[in-house]
Amino acid sequence: PSKHQSLKRSTSKSEVDGRFDIIVDKIQAKPWHKSILQKTQKQASDSEKDHARKPPKCSNIHLRTHKDDFKPLVDSFSGTPRMNVAILIVGSRGDVQPYVALGKVLQASPYNHRVRICTHPNFKDFVQSNGLEFFSIGGDPEKLMAYMVKNPSVLPSLESMKAGDIGARRAEIAEMLTGCWHACTEAGNGIDPIVLPKLSAIDAHTAIDVPQPFIADAIISNPPAYANIHIAEKLHCPLHMTFTMPWSPTTAFSHPLATLKGSKEDQRLANFLSFYSMELLTTEGLIDLINDFRENTLALDPIHAAWGYKLMPQLKVPFLYTWSPALIPKPKDWGSHIDISGFLFLESQSSFKPDADLQRFLESGPPPIYIGFGSIVGDDPAKMTRMILDAVEQVGALVSRGWGNIGGNDVPDNVFLVGNVPHDWLFPHCSAVVHHGGAGTTAIGIALGLPTVVDQPFWGDMINRAGAGPQPIPYKNLNAEKLADQIRYALQPDIKARAKELSNLINNETGTQTAAKIFNGTEQMQDLNCFLCPDLVGVWRVRRTNIRLSALAVAVLLDRGIISYRKLKLFQKKRWYVEKGAQNPLIGVAGALGTSAIAYKNCFHQLGKDLSSPDSSKTKVRFDEEGESERRPGVVKAIGKFGASLTMDTLRLPVDLLYNITNGFHNLPCYFDDTVRIRGEITGFQSGLRVGGQELCFGFYDAVTGLVTQPIRGYKKANGHGAGAETLGVVKGLGIGLGSLVCKSSAAALGIPGYGLKGLERCLRTGCKDTSRADKAEPILLPFLKQNKDEREQSDHKQAREAILDLIMEAKGNDLDKQIRARRGWQGFAELQQLREDPEKAAAKEQEIIESWKRLTLAAR
Repeated sequence: PSKHQSLKRSTSKSEVDGRFDIIVDKIQAKPWHKSILQKTQKQASDSEKDHARKPPKCSNIHLRTHKDDFKPLVDSFSGTPRMNVAILIVGSRGDVQPYVALGKVLQASPYNHRVRICTHPNFKDFVQSNGLEFFSIGGDPEKLMAYMVKNPSVLPSLESMKAGDIGARRAEIAEMLTGCWHACTEAGNGIDPIVLPKLSAIDAHTAIDVPQPFIADAIISNPPAYANIHIAEKLHCPLHMTFTMPWSPTTAFSHPLATLKGSKEDQRLANFLSFYSMELLTTEGLIDLINDFRENTLALDPIHAAWGYKLMPQLKVPFLYTWSPALIPKPKDWGSHIDISGFLFLESQSSFKPDADLQRFLESGPPPIYIGFGSIVGDDPAKMTRMILDAVEQVGALVSRGWGNIGGNDVPDNVFLVGNVPHDWLFPHCSAVVHHGGAGTTAIGIALGLPTVVDQPFWGDMINRAGAGPQPIPYKNLNAEKLADQIRYALQPDIKARAKELSNLINNETGTQTAAKIFNGTEQMQDLNCFLCPDLVGVWRVRRTNIRLSALAVAVLLDRGIISYRKLKLFQKKRWYVEKGAQNPLIGVAGALGTSAIAYKNCFHQLGKDLSSPDSSKTKVRFDEEGESERRPGVVKAIGKFGASLTMDTLRLPVDLLYNITNGFHNLPCYFDDTVRIRGEITGFQSGLRVGGQELCFGFYDAVTGLVTQPIRGYKKANGHGAGAETLGVVKGLGIGLGSLVCKSSAAALGIPGYGLKGLERCLRTGCKDTSRADKAEPILLPFLKQNKDEREQSDHKQAREAILDLIMEAKGNDLDKQIRARRGWQGFAELQQLREDPEKAAAKEQEIIESWKRLTLAAR
């Protein structure tokens, strides 16, 4: 093999337990082994100094008046304002349950957020029974688990490919991507149709019965909900990732889906690289679906796998891991943006009453062993039952039927088959637990001090490392003898003692409270308050100012004629620099060509989909006097859409090439220079020219001045590190300056054509509109805000119907920005009408908002 190849990935066969082979060659890795480990060891301490080390932003070339003249009237308020929080969860009930617990805490005082759990339709009743709002993102966790059992490897089996399982799973992922977007922007629950008032009866009183739109102000998501970062980019809102397994690069342990092979000396390096390797593998397999979602649903630019797999670590998205630090301590090389909260437990369902047979079984002998593979769905439930019964022939056991429908009529007396029994009630009656290793089941078993046997690799390894259970054996490799051996191991006195010790530590933790505090305390959640109502989140910004206004404040000011809708823009709470792009020009060229090839393929795929599924755009909205509304694209429309897409993709290829090459030159110095400026956002032709002009000016300026400043920086860094270190530092700085001179000057020369054409392309795609500025969609809502009944009755009912449908129905592509603004307007109207149900309270609140506005504007003069 080549001496430059330091990381090998087996492409022929992955492990039977579902993990992929990662091989690090000791000799080949040595040249850069040390530098990577040193870099990761410094990561935690460096992250604390991020504010001091942040590269400068490109300053605007033109001046904005009053940009920083206003100070919020929030001095008397402390805490996070109330906001809409969407929690996106893909997985089994064990994955959903911890975030139901978190949602209940976020919904209660002192946070008082509106929380929506966005997950599979299977869990609707479970979520709503806990008092939380639910929205279906689609997908079937039972089918997903069945697929994982049939294909424990990362690569699917030939049988699954022949059976069409791959296409079905990809279609399900595409459905969930779109479902996540709907969950963050639409009313209702994603399942039941929304029934609107009769058209003839629409006025300010009946319109309030229209379901209030939900626009996410912040998102909490687990990694399998792949839409998370893309939706956060579109909505410009905070994103907080969370998971029950490690998904952030570290040298402490490997990626849960990777099996490492190599010397112990290189183990830490292999651990670190395994995360990037697995993320790249996932991104390569889903990039076409993700780009189709970004372009056709979110109206965003596509990304390429060559840089898309690094998004989360590069952007330093806040990450919360919901396990106990007593079980798995936080690795030293994780930065301050990564936290461990402890397990998230839902309050005990103490009202549960077991049936007489179960109670009799529990009282008839010593505490039994619980065996339940829950989400695991096998092809042969009878075989699984036989294996379990053989393993526990001499030991009493409770066996959970789960989704696999384990069981039969021939069950011995010392085995009891249980259905849906809460684990927090059942486990205290057991002596040990055997299960698949779901997050919730693992957490409660360890918290109750029970020796635990799981077949899932990561949790099995962690539990074994902590001394509370045996090494895991993959479900596919499990037989009666191996299962019996694992149970005997778990029942050893020292294993029981260690499980009790861990239980004492975990029970002193407050996982849900800690998680809520971490989420609300991150930097991205600060400075979001409305300037007039500090307990509400700002969703609008007054143009050419820094004034943030809540939906309610804007509704009051519009209603009183104090402010014009033309002066309002949507407030961007957080900009995610996803469009940073290619790391160098070569990757940029490859990315542009690859993305264009996928775009052509998607055009033909979409044409077939539109022609074969004319009902695919059927909505879940109807009026009382009508049947369900349907919109059919038709053959002509489908062909026209295909022709337009094909033409646009062809014209976009040279633009993307130039844009990616420019980005490549701009980003190339990031490998060795931490002073690279963050370029501005491109939303249209004007902003593209502005960003190009900034690149031209600052690019040449930084390129030339770097020849002086970089040697000085090198000298300062090396100062005090021994004889000759200063000279070496100056030489290194000069080398960096010369490299930056070539890269930054090249980016500067290409800036105006590269970014200008990109802005023009975006302008054509969005209909030459400023996508962040209010337009004429808002005045349609104003008749509902007027107090004069005659004016309201004179409003055009057709316009009213179109406005309400626009607020409720599915939004795609270039219509998104218009609908998001309209839904924010409707949110303010609904909040104002709810407030006015108590006239005395409403009068006081409205007067308070008006007086605060006057004080705010007077203070700026």
